[in-house]
Amino acid sequence: MNYSELKKIFQELKRTSPRENLTAHIIFTEDSFDRPYPLLSRTYLVSSDNKGFYPHMFSNSIFAYCLDVTSDQGVRLDWLMAEEGNPGGWKVEDCYILEKMRDAEAICDLTRIELEEDTICYGFGSSSTCIRVLETNEGGKIRLEPLAGNQMVDGKWVDLTIDRICGYCTLLEQQLSKEAG
Repeated sequence: MNYSELKKIFQELKRTSPRENLTAHIIFTEDSFDRPYPLLSRTYLVSSDNKGFYPHMFSNSIFAYCLDVTSDQGVRLDWLMAEEGNPGGWKVEDCYILEKMRDAEAICDLTRIELEEDTICYGFGSSSTCIRVLETNEGGKIRLEPLAGNQMVDGKWVDLTIDRICGYCTLLEQQLSKEAG
């Protein structure tokens, strides 16, 4: 989807159900930057729980977190994005809502399989989505480091892009935290 569609969905959610939240990935074009960056370095996690999506807010701030955790964390996208009125700003290539990804609703009925090399495979959506991760527990909070992922599409297994695997890891962490606490 394009950014204006995402913003409209987030604004409608905050207008009608201010306590509910959605999360999304916003991917910026390669030519938004002065040098080449890999996909994870151009992809930002953003929540609908930002002042820029609430009606009648004084601030229009939109904070986001780069999926490449060595880069920008807590950056104000509204100051950097062309779509937010900044001439020459970062341009959106694509964006999508994590909770609306294929099989996302089925995460609550997941299967966990321990594999060799201390990796874990999570399957959900009648096991048509499989995500392989390294799992750690940091202060009682489960963290998943994405390794690989695939989905069954039209009877064939298709590898997921790293940004999608990260998205499923975010949703899996939320579900596992819910189950633990």
